[in-house]
Amino acid sequence: MMHESGAEAVAYALFERVCYAERKDIGIFGTGSDGWERPSRSWIFSTYGECLKAARATAADAGLADLEARPTYTGARRVPRAAIMASDPV
Repeated sequence: MMHESGAEAVAYALFERVCYAERKDIGIFGTGSDGWERPSRSWIFSTYGECLKAARATAADAGLADLEARPTYTGARRVPRAAIMASDPV
């Protein structure tokens, strides 16, 4: 099991990545204001909370509801022929 300080460090690193991916200026990237926005206090707390929950989760907590967690997911789905024929061409 991960030590709490380890989980918190992982959560904060994940939080920084989310901030970068969503172009939220939290003052650590030195990007300036070109398309970056300041996040609200509630966004910061809720996002860090999600990151902390993810860092503390075990493999069993992930479950099979997450697409990436499915060990045998092939990416294919079945569509009936009638549905294909009834659809408008692109």
